[in-house]
Amino acid sequence: MAEKSTNRQAALPGPLDPVERYVPLLFKVAVYALLTLFFFQALDAFYEYRPGMRWGNFLFIFRTFTFLPLHEGGHFLFRFFGRTLYVLGGSFWQIVFPLLWFIIAFRQRSEVFPFALFWVGENMMDVSLYIRDAPVRMLPLLGGDKSGHDWHYLLSAWGAMDSAGTAADIMFYGGVIICVGAIAAGIVMAVISFIQSGRGVPVFSAAQRSLPLRTQDEIDEEVRKIEGLK
Repeated sequence: MAEKSTNRQAALPGPLDPVERYVPLLFKVAVYALLTLFFFQALDAFYEYRPGMRWGNFLFIFRTFTFLPLHEGGHFLFRFFGRTLYVLGGSFWQIVFPLLWFIIAFRQRSEVFPFALFWVGENMMDVSLYIRDAPVRMLPLLGGDKSGHDWHYLLSAWGAMDSAGTAADIMFYGGVIICVGAIAAGIVMAVISFIQSGRGVPVFSAAQRSLPLRTQDEIDEEVRKIEGLK
């Protein structure tokens, strides 16, 4: 009996090498530190546009090469569904694309899902800036004044221009809550993963590990009998 228990314990691998444990942790900490920096830059920049205001370089580069292409891609996707959906499609796709990423990652139990969720919140904050600017139209547009202001058109068509500030606040603070939750979830998951990496992980599945010890001993005995008959 003691020999069998020893053999089973030998099947359990020991803790990971310190390098294998700490490198993923440090990488995740660096990623969420950058997201935190991005978030604090966005807090001021995405609340209200002020002519001449300077955005952080990290925020400016990321918005230019990720948010804007997603926005314009949304216009492209919805161009055949009428004027309203065409105009709304830019802001809609800007939020829905990372949301789909988050849903897929969450369903797959991937550790990347807080990272994806963060970009849902950030894009909501970015869209809130566009909504808040609708009455005054001071925000520089990608195609210049000729391209038109999406939310000025939409709110005018819906007769809701007076509600621009309220809609922008809902979108902005909703994005803030999502970003904070995503960063917190990412850090917690990184710590949990680090702690679990220091423990041995059984080779067998949960169903196999749940077999009573007596049953496993009987199975081992039957196997030895069969091998002895050969």
